[in-house]
Amino acid sequence: MNKEEMVDIIKCPHCKHKMDYDPYLDVCDMSGEFDMDCEKCKKTFNVNFYSMFYFTTKKLEGVE
Repeated sequence: MNKEEMVDIIKCPHCKHKMDYDPYLDVCDMSGEFDMDCEKCKKTFNVNFYSMFYFTTKKLEGVE
C-alpha cells in the first residue's frame, strides 16, 4: 500500500466515491471485514480493515 492509499476513508471500488467509516466500526474493532453498499452508485462491495497507531512525543516544560 502506498502513501496515497493510506487515508481514513472508505472508497467505493466501483465509482471511487469516498465515505466515512465510523458508522461501520465498533469502538474496540482493531481489524475485520464487512460488506457495504455505496452511498452514490448503490453497488455492494467488501471492506477489509486493520488499525494502526502513530505515536509522537514531546518534552514537557519544566521536566528534567
